[in-house]
Amino acid sequence: MFGICEACGWRYKLNVLKKNSYGSLICPTDFDGRYDLKNHPQNKAAPARAEGIVRYNSPENFTDRQIDWDKQQSNWEDQDTYWSLT
Repeated sequence: MFGICEACGWRYKLNVLKKNSYGSLICPTDFDGRYDLKNHPQNKAAPARAEGIVRYNSPENFTDRQIDWDKQQSNWEDQDTYWSLT
C-alpha cells in the first residue's frame, strides 16, 4: 500500500511515512523529527517564577503624595542637575 507525503507530494510506502505532531503523513526527508512548528521549545512560554514577583510596590507612607498643586514648593530654577546631551 502506498501513501502520499503531505509536504512534498511524492508517493511512498505507508510503512516509510511518519506522522508529525499535526497528524500529517510525512516522508523521511521532510520529517522534522521531534521539533516542528507546533512543539519546538522556542515556541513554548517560559515558566513563570514566583520569587520574581513584587508583591507590595506602593510606598507605605502616602503623605508626600497628597499635595495639591498650589501647595507645592519646588523651584525648578534652583536645581543644579542638567541634561547631558554630549
